[in-house]
Amino acid sequence: MNIKSTNTLTSKIRLYSFIAIILFTASCAKIVMPTGGKKDITPPQILKSSPENFSVNFKEKKIYVKFDEFFQLKNLNKELLVSPPLKEQPKIRVAGKNLIIEISDTLKENTSYNINFHEAISDLNENNILENYQYCFSTGDYIDSLYVDGLVLDAFSLEPKEFVKIMLYENYSDSTPYKKIPDFVSQSNKNGQFSINNIKPGNYHMFALNDANNNLLFDQPSEEIAFIDSLITPNLEKVELIDTLKIIEAIVENDTTYKDSIVRHTEFVSTIKNLELNMFQEDYKKQYITESKRDKKEICTFIFNKPSDKKCEISPLNFDTKSEKWNIIEKNITNDTIICWLIDSTIYKRDSLIFECKYNKKNILMQDSLITDTLIFAYIEKEKPRKKRKRKDKKAEEPKKEIFLNIVSNIKSAFDLNKNIVLTTPSPVKNYDSTKIQLFLIADSTETLQATKFSKDSIFLRKFSITNKWEEETTYKLIIYPKAFTDIYNYANDTTIINFKTRETDYYGNIKLEITNISTNSIIQLLNDKEKLLRQYFISNDTTLNINYLYPKKYIIKLISDKNNNKKWDSGNLLKNNQPEKIYYYKDAIEIKSNWDNEIGWDIDK
Repeated sequence: MNIKSTNTLTSKIRLYSFIAIILFTASCAKIVMPTGGKKDITPPQILKSSPENFSVNFKEKKIYVKFDEFFQLKNLNKELLVSPPLKEQPKIRVAGKNLIIEISDTLKENTSYNINFHEAISDLNENNILENYQYCFSTGDYIDSLYVDGLVLDAFSLEPKEFVKIMLYENYSDSTPYKKIPDFVSQSNKNGQFSINNIKPGNYHMFALNDANNNLLFDQPSEEIAFIDSLITPNLEKVELIDTLKIIEAIVENDTTYKDSIVRHTEFVSTIKNLELNMFQEDYKKQYITESKRDKKEICTFIFNKPSDKKCEISPLNFDTKSEKWNIIEKNITNDTIICWLIDSTIYKRDSLIFECKYNKKNILMQDSLITDTLIFAYIEKEKPRKKRKRKDKKAEEPKKEIFLNIVSNIKSAFDLNKNIVLTTPSPVKNYDSTKIQLFLIADSTETLQATKFSKDSIFLRKFSITNKWEEETTYKLIIYPKAFTDIYNYANDTTIINFKTRETDYYGNIKLEITNISTNSIIQLLNDKEKLLRQYFISNDTTLNINYLYPKKYIIKLISDKNNNKKWDSGNLLKNNQPEKIYYYKDAIEIKSNWDNEIGWDIDK
């Protein structure tokens, strides 16, 4: 072997060893995805527009807007608004990084237009939204710079109303919102805030509309509306503003020069700003029966779409009533359901009953008119499954089980000290004997009869209450003896025994609420944290309320300004220029702790 051959072999061995090392290293390496940079939180940015934004003497049919990245359009039908409105919406499309706006409608002369995309534009990857992008132009020599802004709230809950239309009208009559689209329009954001920009000088009527069919007209019974009940005249005023952020920075850095002009500047701001519109649904929905049913042969139920404040008359059509007391009428607590209890067996044993029902409805002017419906109530007895025949026993057959009236109570294992016992029967009661209802206090195995007060509810036919002066952490026994109650079908109750114990006083918390600056009849409501009504009080002037026996939870206090003193909240009416009754909430939820008194002062004007 010569030297050249040896060197060549050595070189090959080195090369193969090097390759082997690389392959081994590669096989042992952990394969991972390449790490990315910081998350993109920046929405698409505009590089240029053609024609430029805020152009005057505008005559183009196409607008090009170039962005710095690829983007997408979402919910254009919901988000895009042109003010003043056009008969034909602009055609909007995306071409690469360009937004193209095509205007096919004829533009008015000497008019400022605002094309607002609200939250329709976002980037492709992270969905970062370019909020409230507006393209403005004028067909005249200048762009109108007036604006109004404010907030839209639900009139009853004071929750922000999002995506509702805000509308301005120059020429107004009673029928304008029903028949004419607005002169200027905008839309509230998710926080209920709005701004209508590029308004020309003038006097305007303002509305907010929850536009169900997206036609800018108040033409659906389900649509909610809000309005300012006087003319507004936008203008601009010069004000001096203080840059509070610079002041804070200066204080932090101990800079005593923060009072100079650096932190002060002047701006022109609208004279009509921070408006509040309270949105409501008018209470003129037609009254009608949504359901009629006969689940039991003795019961016919009429269910209405909304509570009725007038008497409903029910008359039979396919049978005669031999006596005046052929039925008993019962209404529910919300006054939208009527139960007709049939007493006469010759009536309720019929398979089919036909009634004429007369009731009132209100039109848009809140005027009453009489409606008559004819309703058929059919009842088909369900067939019982057949039992297999058994050999007859020589013994006498067992007697049929007696049917008893089932009494339901509100008693729980821990009974509240501020409550009465409430007894409810499944059907209206014909006779009751309070002497057969006894309450005993049990202490040291001794039962002491209590001097209770028994009463029948004045509104609800099947409710009775027992009032007692309770002792805390004490055991009681309620006994309802047989035939204490007998219903209209002659069914009576069997013996019922209920043992229970009252809570301790220290379990509860209390609120002492001092309300001031009350100028009208008002309703004070105590709500839970989900705004369910727990208690209600009626006042007419400054008052101190003691709200006791509260569970250790969070509560909300609400005030309704009950101007017409009808003990309920009333919605508004556009044609009558009536605003909904004013609502106030105490600023914070109130946390109640056991054995704790909360003294609260509430000035309604603050």
